[in-house]
Amino acid sequence: MDILSLGEKIKKLRKEKNMTLKELAGDRITAAQISHIERDKSHTSYELLDYLSEKLDVSIDYLLETKEMQSKKITDNLILQSEIYIKSNELDKAEQLINQVIQICKEYRLIDNYGKCNFLLGTINLKRENYNLVVNNFEKALYYFIKNNDKENIFKCYLNIGKIYVKEEFYKGAISHFDFAEEVLSESQIEDLDVHKDLYSNMAYCHVKLGESEKSLEYISKIEEIDSTNNIQEEVEVLVLKAKNLLNIGKYDDAKENFKKALELLEIEENKSGIANVYMTISEIYNELGDIDGVLEYSHKAYDIKKNDDDLTAANSLYKIIEAYIENEDYESAKKYCKIALANSIKSKNKFNEYQALKLYSNMHKIQNENTLAIEYLTKCTKIISELGNSDILAGLYLDLGQLYSDISKEKELEYYQKGVALYKQLEIIK
Repeated sequence: MDILSLGEKIKKLRKEKNMTLKELAGDRITAAQISHIERDKSHTSYELLDYLSEKLDVSIDYLLETKEMQSKKITDNLILQSEIYIKSNELDKAEQLINQVIQICKEYRLIDNYGKCNFLLGTINLKRENYNLVVNNFEKALYYFIKNNDKENIFKCYLNIGKIYVKEEFYKGAISHFDFAEEVLSESQIEDLDVHKDLYSNMAYCHVKLGESEKSLEYISKIEEIDSTNNIQEEVEVLVLKAKNLLNIGKYDDAKENFKKALELLEIEENKSGIANVYMTISEIYNELGDIDGVLEYSHKAYDIKKNDDDLTAANSLYKIIEAYIENEDYESAKKYCKIALANSIKSKNKFNEYQALKLYSNMHKIQNENTLAIEYLTKCTKIISELGNSDILAGLYLDLGQLYSDISKEKELEYYQKGVALYKQLEIIK
């Protein structure tokens, strides 16, 4: 991985062949002249390079390669290797390699590859769910891609930053970046239809979340205009998005028909997880519409499919069921499913899920004015969240405890309010 000057290359090759300066010089030039060349103290003619390349058994092109050219080739290869590590989920190895590449890129001002390195670091942090670092990485990459007028990678940066904002539920920020991505897409030669669909489906989703159903339907129409790729998962996503929009504008029968088509496609594929996810989407929409019976019906359907699995959909369906029963003031049913959620979380050793179940128990007792029991469960929550190191959630729990103690102990009320405020100040949420 050495990056060598012309003189350094000649010296290295000569030593590898165990040749003296005099042996390399031959009858053509003097040993002193070879020494000057090896120390980059004198220039060589093309004819002399031809002679040296023959003696050292290398091409003239190799000898003529500048340090910049060598660094580009080396970093290109290391970037490819790091991409393989990322695809193999060997993220630490990939990150270590990319950091080496970055140092070379800085030294030799390789703008394009420096941008690619930051893009790959963003991809790594995305896999690690370090979202703050992800945005920073992609923004750095974007700066260098813009300098290099690399349209395809500019588009990818805007798209990825938008997707992070979607995860963080910052939908206006996401749409802003998706708009930039769409503008770049219209100016570029990117013909990959899947890329267009990815962008349009994300834009449609954001407009749904902002209650802009008509705008969302515009992007769904754009997806439908693209030739079918026979990708069932994509068809399902489009149908579900369309159904959500139709529900939002009150077209319940049309929405139902689209949901039905989506489920039929998933049933053909025997995709139980996909079916459960569609049921959860329907449940969320009914929740937004204030139809608790609808929430319960479809959350139960999702749970019935996923109850033997230990994944996010299984847990979320349980929590949705519990919240709906609490909303309906059916506390006995809520406690029954809370017990299941708590047992599952302990069995799978998922401390965050355990916290969520305990928090729901606390909420129930608080609603029923059973503040002592509510405090007991909330105290357990603070212990778990403190161990997990989530200061933001912990601060909120302290304030909740302060509120619960307001009619029991003014001393405890003040203690927990002070703890909560102190944490928020540390997090710079309040000044």
